[in-house]
Amino acid sequence: MKAIKAWGQHFLTDPAIAARIVAEAGIEPGEEVWEIGPGTGILSQELISAGARLTAFELDKRFAQVLKDRFRDALHLVLQDILTVDWSMTLEGFPGTLKLVANIPYQITSPLLGKLEQWHHKFSRCVIMVQKEVAERLGAVPGTKAYGVMTLRLKRVFDVQTLFEVGRENFDPIPKVDSTVISLSTRHDPPAISDEKKYLALISLAFAHRRKTLRNNLAARLDKTHLSVLESRSGIDLDRRGETLCEEEFILLSSLL
Repeated sequence: MKAIKAWGQHFLTDPAIAARIVAEAGIEPGEEVWEIGPGTGILSQELISAGARLTAFELDKRFAQVLKDRFRDALHLVLQDILTVDWSMTLEGFPGTLKLVANIPYQITSPLLGKLEQWHHKFSRCVIMVQKEVAERLGAVPGTKAYGVMTLRLKRVFDVQTLFEVGRENFDPIPKVDSTVISLSTRHDPPAISDEKKYLALISLAFAHRRKTLRNNLAARLDKTHLSVLESRSGIDLDRRGETLCEEEFILLSSLL
């Protein structure tokens, strides 16, 4: 079947890479697992062989019969876009936590990460293949170009780990970028944030214009007097750029707003 470019289809061709992804996920027999975009089932095969109770979400109905013929009752196939699925209702069918293991289409990465951030408490671990650039952003540290809102939002709820890189030659059709397999696991030491909405609004504002200082970005919401008080009470120089602040400093600022 020809890949549909509009859906960002790039099919993994190396079973050894699929096996390594599943090994990294640490699947236990009988464990509930979600997969997104199974295609012909190269990753599904490894997950089922590992004993996963697999639910796969596939937008492309062309693969429905292929997957049903190959896996029969071993795979629960949902022919729906994962982004249009009612996560609240669907997750009600999984009383405990589950894992997500997937080679996700590139263009749904940001909205999917947003869903995982929202429902993080339902996933003990997510092992997903993303663009190398996205992996760099998720694992970035202060002072680097990759560090930003996505870094801080996901770091708030997940421990992010880069597992291994996958060259573009391992896909059909061959994409223009390389990929990286990452792990998102429940954060063991979640930060104490008194008002999460305020914190998320702050980091979004701080990176609204990356080349501007915190003072200039925050001026959209605070006058000079309040900015002066905020700087004095936090001890943080507001002439710094947002990309230089660590998570603890953003939490401190948000608590003083």
